[in-house]
Amino acid sequence: MNITVEKFSANHLEHIAAIHSVVNDGWSAQGLADDIKNDSTHSFVAVADGRAVAFCSYLVTFDAELIFVCTHPDMRGHGIAAKLLTETMNSLPEGITTVVLEVRSKNEPALALYNKLGFEKLGLRKNFYSNPQDDAVVMEKTI
Repeated sequence: MNITVEKFSANHLEHIAAIHSVVNDGWSAQGLADDIKNDSTHSFVAVADGRAVAFCSYLVTFDAELIFVCTHPDMRGHGIAAKLLTETMNSLPEGITTVVLEVRSKNEPALALYNKLGFEKLGLRKNFYSNPQDDAVVMEKTI
């Protein structure tokens, strides 16, 4: 499978909104459209066969916070999220040396991915998530 990574744009909105509609804590189509206009976010998609199949977004200030990553459920398990995150972390603005994130403590596939990519656990935020209720694991990676 040939996967390319592109900057998120309005051209990807329909595919990414469809993915967000079926993932936990997904954003609305309006929220995604607002993300495109926000100068503080750097968002990217993984594209397979002309279709956006994964999405990630960082809030970039003095560091980068990975605020969302998701892959179409039918495309999981193919290394797409790992490729997307690896390539995008390498393309963050000069001077960004740290990426932080929060992930549901029960999201074992995501935790495995972040560990594989070299993120380290910093701590736990109790009862951070709702629907369903879960703790957040705070992780960090130096890039």
